[in-house]
Amino acid sequence: MKKLEDIPRKPIYQVPDGYFERLPQVIQSRVSHKPQGTGLSLSWGWALRVAVPVLALAVALWFWWPAKPTVEEQLAAIDVGQLTLYLNDTDLTTEDLLETVTWSSEDLEALEETVYSTMDLGAEADEWIEALELNLN
Repeated sequence: MKKLEDIPRKPIYQVPDGYFERLPQVIQSRVSHKPQGTGLSLSWGWALRVAVPVLALAVALWFWWPAKPTVEEQLAAIDVGQLTLYLNDTDLTTEDLLETVTWSSEDLEALEETVYSTMDLGAEADEWIEALELNLN
């Protein structure tokens, strides 16, 4: 078996003259001439690969997510007959309901318009007005 000392040494690689003396200057010149970027470079391909699925998900959620119904829509969905049966079966009185409701001036005007437009205001108009005022106070 051969020993390591018995193997002849031959230079395998040839290094140009003065290579290691010039190497620090070459490296320094390459580093100093490097253009300064923003530090974060995104390619359009990467941005599109992320943006398209996010946009598709947002559109799908927009159409899939149920819209919250308005108060008017919820009230329109209530069956008047069932509401009447519910109110008749409970122990609530008109006085109890009036005590829990806070009336604004707009509400009172709307109620007044509704009442006056649906009833005949002959000689009993003053009595109706007094009754409403007593109930609201």
